[in-house]
Amino acid sequence: MFNFCSTFVQQKDTKYLQKRNNIYYFSKRMNKKHIKISLKSGNLEYCIMLRDKIIKRLEMPTLEQVLNKIKNRETLTKEEASLAYGEETIKQQEKNHIQLTPQEQEELTNYTFKEEIETSKKIKELEQNKDNQILEIVKTLQQQQTPQTQPINNNLKDNLDKYFNNFLEHKKNFDKVSQASLTSYKSSLHYLKYFIDENTIFNFTFFKQLQKNLQELPTNFFKYSKYNTKTFNEVVKFKNKYQTMNNKTVNKHMINYKLFFNYLTYEEIIKENPLNNIKQLLEEKNTIKEEYTQYELENIFNSDIEKEYLNMCKIALYTGLRVEELLTLKKEDIKDNCIHLNLEDKSTKKHTRIIPIHKNIINTLEEQKKANKGVFLFLSEASKSEVSNMGKKVNRRLRKIVNNKNKSFHSLRKNFSQEVELNTNAEEKTKKYLMGHTFSKDVTHMIYNRGKMNLEKLRNCINQISFNY
Repeated sequence: MFNFCSTFVQQKDTKYLQKRNNIYYFSKRMNKKHIKISLKSGNLEYCIMLRDKIIKRLEMPTLEQVLNKIKNRETLTKEEASLAYGEETIKQQEKNHIQLTPQEQEELTNYTFKEEIETSKKIKELEQNKDNQILEIVKTLQQQQTPQTQPINNNLKDNLDKYFNNFLEHKKNFDKVSQASLTSYKSSLHYLKYFIDENTIFNFTFFKQLQKNLQELPTNFFKYSKYNTKTFNEVVKFKNKYQTMNNKTVNKHMINYKLFFNYLTYEEIIKENPLNNIKQLLEEKNTIKEEYTQYELENIFNSDIEKEYLNMCKIALYTGLRVEELLTLKKEDIKDNCIHLNLEDKSTKKHTRIIPIHKNIINTLEEQKKANKGVFLFLSEASKSEVSNMGKKVNRRLRKIVNNKNKSFHSLRKNFSQEVELNTNAEEKTKKYLMGHTFSKDVTHMIYNRGKMNLEKLRNCINQISFNY
């Protein structure tokens, strides 16, 4: 097939053409003058034609110059003769009042502007050829992509569980993620499957709408059969009766989906991640917990709440333990007058450490050991759900005594931290260790000292703290 565009460009050069901001300009010095004209186009073929046309017009002699040549009996060029004939003929016609027929007028116009008409036709032919090429490219792309879209989506939906299980194995074996992360991924899949139907296509539009829909669902949606057995449209009718999922949780699900589809891209199951341009929601700022006042501590420890919860509060006050650390503490971890935190899950904020036992909680610990028959100090089984439920129960009891949303069981840890800071002469590293804060960037402590601490320094610090209630 003859390619007119490429042949035309090869026959021409870009002399007298300058390009600025994607627009071509005609630029030429002539008769001691610099002529510069904007061609108002970025199309090179079109601008080459305009350039040639301009040069021809600039080089064409004036009628006065041609008439002087005739008077001096000089030989005329073809262009000069055409110019003289055309102008003289028109003047003679006007003088003799000759009226041309429409056909004669058209023939005269076609003859006079023959070159301009041919140039215009070439330009239109070029533009038409360009449009046809673009149209062919678009059609080709549509033929290549459109038939594949639906089968890929159908294949992904039909094998979603298989691909997701492979994703979990990949995260577990290669990224070494925690069990908590794997549980989070599974939870996200549960929500994803809730919104999938036979017409679902995994694209940007679907996940953008999914993000909005998640914001409308109840917190812990799948725990309530009165909601999760209904369609989404049926559920939102009860929106005024439940607390909706917060933005932080929605963002967590969207991040999990993005990780999953990144894996599918990596495995070449899909070509592009549809969540790449999904923006995260603005999360609510976490409320900073405050410590209890002396008066509030007196109210707590002189209240009538169950002994088990009072023991939890007292041990936390003198050790700075988080609620998860305290509730997963085993009886065997209490030995040599110390509490040994040897936690298996290193991915959480909890850190392995030794805390000397303060004299004010020795009896409390012994009492609690006898009260609970299991291996743990407070629970029969320290499963994630049991720890969570126990934490909620103690906070509900504390809230009844001190009705302040910025104060909870975690506030006791703040009381411990402030007492260590204000009323002991301990080193900064000792304080940090007792609080269970990370030493990951402390090369001396982690690499050379291998995380070991001077037990006497720890014991001395603990013995200096005291609470009156």
